[in-house]
Amino acid sequence: MKGLLEKAKVLWGWAGRHPLLSAAILVLVALLGSAAMSQAERLPKLACSPCHVMEPYVEGYNEGQLLSNKHREADVACIDCHDNGMEDKIQETIWYVTDDFDDPPAKRHFDNKMCTKCHSDMDALIAKTDKGDGVNPHNSHLGDLTCSDCHKMHMQSKAACQNCHDFEFLHNLPAEWQKVQDPHAGEGAL
Repeated sequence: MKGLLEKAKVLWGWAGRHPLLSAAILVLVALLGSAAMSQAERLPKLACSPCHVMEPYVEGYNEGQLLSNKHREADVACIDCHDNGMEDKIQETIWYVTDDFDDPPAKRHFDNKMCTKCHSDMDALIAKTDKGDGVNPHNSHLGDLTCSDCHKMHMQSKAACQNCHDFEFLHNLPAEWQKVQDPHAGEGAL
């Protein structure tokens, strides 16, 4: 410990004698560190997996039939949706080092703007999914649903309308979607 203090004093003295060079070195280290962090964030195995609570999310992103995997196949990185500022990154690092984090992680809520920044706007989506028989999963009588009410990234998606309805299109959803259950069967059925 004493040797470390001695080295710190020598370094501090050198920095005092060369303030411009010291400032330039600090700026360079900060820029290189920021660039390295930015690149690391695009690699979930490196940026996200070290926290054991994130492993299932990274596994679902890398393989399987969840929408997160479909996004990986489209070259969408986790950070494209989970973009955190420097303050968040520092807090997450502190949580990681101190082993003081939510397990499982707190569910994050995104509004429709998160999805429509890459996917078509809501009016175009409503027009595209109009079934012509008064049924449109993107123009629901349930009110203002968010995309994530049905489209789940890290778990199996489930159409909110299937809680009460058995529309034909619900039987033809992709594999990553929960299959339609008879709304009148099972517990609480009439």
